[in-house]
Amino acid sequence: MENTKAATQTNAEVAEVHKEIDTEVILQYRHYEVNMDDVTERVKAHYIAKGFKEDSIENMQIYVKPEDFTAYYVINDGVVGKVNLF
Repeated sequence: MENTKAATQTNAEVAEVHKEIDTEVILQYRHYEVNMDDVTERVKAHYIAKGFKEDSIENMQIYVKPEDFTAYYVINDGVVGKVNLF
């Protein structure tokens, strides 16, 4: 019994170490600023506006190019597009 109890405590300790941290990523460029979560939501909205369903997203890559004021994206290894950063 003691081994099981010790293993349970260890698992609880591991879970505590891996708890999710509230993180906010802000891109600043020249006199502009944008929250990257907002960019992700714009990408999803743009994808949906193309006629796709949000739940069809399996993977998404977003390439941020501040000098062009643009975020380019690839969704599901084939659907491409771009949204304004600012």
